[in-house]
Amino acid sequence: MEALTVIASVPAIVALVNLGKRLGLKGEAQLVAAVVLGIAINVANFYLGATPVYQVAVSGLMLGLAAAGLYDVTHLEA
Repeated sequence: MEALTVIASVPAIVALVNLGKRLGLKGEAQLVAAVVLGIAINVANFYLGATPVYQVAVSGLMLGLAAAGLYDVTHLEA
């Protein structure tokens, strides 16, 4: 796995676990979700990493998570 992929995967996993927390994931389930997501992303990258569809899907996921995080940081409650 390329170093850039590893670096980009960590914030994506954090963002996905945070999404899970908002959807009701609690306690130890968050830790399990982070590990499962890490394994799933690595396995998918191993088998599908060279396919254009996978690359576009991962890029879209990362952009969406980044935009949602930026919105959360900048959004002011009325």
